[in-house]
Amino acid sequence: MTSKMQIAAVEVLAAYQIQITWHNGKQNTVDLGAYIQRFVVLQPLKKSSIFKQAQVGEWGFDVTWGNDIEIAASTLYRLALEQHGDIMPTVDFKNWMTTNKLSLTTAAQELGLSRRTITAYSSGAALIPKHIALACKGWNSLHQAA
Repeated sequence: MTSKMQIAAVEVLAAYQIQITWHNGKQNTVDLGAYIQRFVVLQPLKKSSIFKQAQVGEWGFDVTWGNDIEIAASTLYRLALEQHGDIMPTVDFKNWMTTNKLSLTTAAQELGLSRRTITAYSSGAALIPKHIALACKGWNSLHQAA
């Protein structure tokens, strides 16, 4: 795991918001509200008294709230990048493909990428760079105007 994905400190800011300090010194604020709603195992975090117990897990590879409730550093890093517009959320990429009726092969051809890359993006196995999000928006502009 890279050092940017190792957590040095975590601070609870507000309802469902935490500030993470990574081992490389960078900081990100992450809003976990939607993420908590999405997963049953995280439902106890809806209680403010439990959410406030956030702490860095062993070796800095997660944030934990005890009682086997934890979120991996890699997930928190991805959420931080998505929420700050640095990467495109996988769901948005998949919606772009579905809305435009693009297969993996067709999306690859349209974006000038390999089918393997599109597969990694659409499965969530790879982070989707900001320039791909911009390319999808540009593609929409060109094809919706036609």
